[in-house]
Amino acid sequence: MTLVACAREPLEFGYESYREVRTYDIDLGQSLRTSTKDWVQNNLPNLESYQYEFLNKVLVPSLAEEMKWGLPLEVMTAQAILESGWGRSELAAKYNNYFGIKEYRKNRGGVKLHSDEYVNGNKVSIRSKFRVYDTPAHCFADRSEWFLGNSRYQDLDFEKVDCFQFTTELQKRGYATDINYTIRLNRIIKKYKLCEYAAWVKRSI
Repeated sequence: MTLVACAREPLEFGYESYREVRTYDIDLGQSLRTSTKDWVQNNLPNLESYQYEFLNKVLVPSLAEEMKWGLPLEVMTAQAILESGWGRSELAAKYNNYFGIKEYRKNRGGVKLHSDEYVNGNKVSIRSKFRVYDTPAHCFADRSEWFLGNSRYQDLDFEKVDCFQFTTELQKRGYATDINYTIRLNRIIKKYKLCEYAAWVKRSI
């Protein structure tokens, strides 16, 4: 199949919403969502219902961002799982913020919540202002924009690193305060067969 992206539209957040990827007569986005549900059910049969629903919600947006920018979908999905507690955190459930993205921009809305962070190796609760999104897809797109515009990652070619190299780079470049962040992400990627899903879905399109 040939992938055809919709035209880029300027939005309030400065990025496009999740694009509908289409062929001549097939909505590929819908097709991928349907086939992803089948894949998850067949390959991860022992998931809790909330885990099943969450993967069905985030896997295709993760794929869309990798298609656009090369950011590994395995890492995006694993981060969303880890940072949001499978979408059950207040920040994710109410505000569609799956990555704990903070709001540093002036004159922007947001929500103030407590979050766990590590200071000198100790877990502490800190109240911060976080970004609010209309949809999960907006959050995924903003995450990509954040990486692309962050000077820490300017020399990193996202399309030339695999998911495990990328999780290592996240730790090296100070993405998270948790010293075990890479280990946690890698464990999620392996346990929930995200590499297998990525290989399967790329063959499918």
